[in-house]
Formats: sequence, C-alpha cells, structure tokens
Amino acid sequence: MKLATFNMESFGEDRHDPDALMPRLDALRPKILELEADVLCLQEVNAQKIKGMAARQFQALDLLLEGTPYEGFHRATSERLSGKGPGDRHNLVVLSRFPITRFFSLYQTHAHPPQWQPKTAEPAYQGPQTILFDRPVLQVEIDIGTERPLHVFCVHLRAPVAAMIRGGKGEDRTWSSVSAWAEGYQLSVLKQTAQALELRLAVESLFDANENSHIVLAGDFNATGETGTLRLLRADPDDTGSPKLAGRRLYQLDASLPAEKRQTVIHKGKGQALDHILASASMAHRTIDLKVFNVGLPDEVFDAEEDTYAGSFHAAMLAEFEF
Repeated sequence: MKLATFNMESFGEDRHDPDALMPRLDALRPKILELEADVLCLQEVNAQKIKGMAARQFQALDLLLEGTPYEGFHRATSERLSGKGPGDRHNLVVLSRFPITRFFSLYQTHAHPPQWQPKTAEPAYQGPQTILFDRPVLQVEIDIGTERPLHVFCVHLRAPVAAMIRGGKGEDRTWSSVSAWAEGYQLSVLKQTAQALELRLAVESLFDANENSHIVLAGDFNATGETGTLRLLRADPDDTGSPKLAGRRLYQLDASLPAEKRQTVIHKGKGQALDHILASASMAHRTIDLKVFNVGLPDEVFDAEEDTYAGSFHAAMLAEFEF
C-alpha cells in the first residue's frame, strides 16, 4: 500500500476558470500521477463558489483528477468550523483507493482551547482571548481490508509566521513595533502547538481503544524534526520517560533519510524538511520504502519572485507499507 502527501500550494482560484487553471493542471497532474498512491493526502486545496449552491465545491480539484486513476477514488474533505462545507482556501483532502468509512474535521475536539491576552493590542482586550485554529486536522478512517482499519490524519499546521495583532501594523502593513511583532509570533507558535496537542490527543484516543492501531499522520507540519511540535507528536520514550508508554510513540519515517533527501521546501537557497509522515509502530514496522520527490524543487522565495512557476514549492512524499 502506497500513501503519499502533497501540499498543492493554494490550488484553485475563488471562481472556477478552466482556461486560467491550465498551467497549474499541466504542472501538478504529472506530480500526482508519478506518486501512484493508494491513499493521497492533499493540503491547500481551494474550493470554488458556485452560484445557487450553499456550499463551495472542488471544481478545480475535479478537473485536475479528471482522466486519472484518482478520479474514481473515495474522497474525504475538511469542513469549516460551522460544518457548512469547505472553506474558500487551504482545505484538506484525502483520496483513497480503499473505502472511507468515517472522517472528521478536528478543531478543538480533544483539547481545551488556550487563552491568550496580548499586551500590545490597540485597542486593548479587556480579558483573555480564546485561540482558535485557522484550519482543522482531517481525520479519516479507511477500510484497507485488514482486521483493523487505517487511521489517517491529513495535517497542515499553522506556519511560524507572526499572526496579526490588533493595531500592530501601520497603513503600509509593516509592524509598528518589535513588541507587537513578538506577540504576533508568539501567537503563531501557540496556534501550531495547540494544533499539535489536538492531534496528539486524537491519536491517544485511538490508542486507548487499541494500542496496535494502524495510524499515519501525513502532511505539511510547518516544522522540522528538531522542533517541539514534532517532539510533542512523536512522544519518544526519551521524552515521556516511561517504558510502559513506548508502544504509543509515533515514528517519523522521513527521519531515516539523509538530510538532503528529505528536504521538502527550499527557502532562500536553504533546504528544509517541513512535510512529514509519522506512523504508529504497527505501520512503521511495515514500511518498506520512503521517498521525497524533491529533484529540481524550486526556491519558494527566489522562484516565486519571477511569478511564472505554476507548480508547488513543496515536494511530495511517499511511504510504502507491506501487509
């Protein structure tokens, strides 16, 4: 069984225009076909507004998949917090050759939302504010024909880029003070960590039901393996300090690759591994291959300045499991 993850780089405009979309189709379709995945986790898939329809539809995605093996795959998509269909931008999608039995959009489902009160906000907040997620985690249960189902979490965590602080920027959109920027950066880190906690607690609920659960986390974590975010998700025995919890660790599969081969993003000439596949012991022990498709990967800063690149600045990642 092959499972892949790919950040589509904000794929699809608000209004569907097949002709304008053609350069992106030509660039991205070969990328997903190359994967030959049985389960494909996609991030940053935009949904289009159709006149007369209450919920947005994935017209751009449908056009991309048309004529490919993925066209007939089962599909799960994330929803807005209101539950009224997908958002306009950055939705999560899982495509599966195998039947999808259930799926959920996780916001603050397992963890209590943190509270936060910035000091630099203008006008000031009168009390702590609830930190809400910009986007959910998509949890999908798939019947792969084994005794236990496969639980897939399609992930796109908050990027560590300073979030907006009320009154923190001037008319030219630059920060008015280092203090305001620092609080904005703290907020982005809090959001990413809160998402990771929500995800880890969702994994724990599966382990509570069965410690041999087949679990895979795949997507854009916006974090490298050395960060606290990935440590929280992995729950390594060295961190928990408890041998009895060792069976609940998650293995970062891409960590087995040399540094240059696991880079999924290039930023100003520096390669970074921001996309990952994590797996429970029952899946990690079945891993027979892992590959990052980063040959010829463009620079997200230098190549983006040319405004001519139609593909994605993220590399796809593929793991193969033997059952």
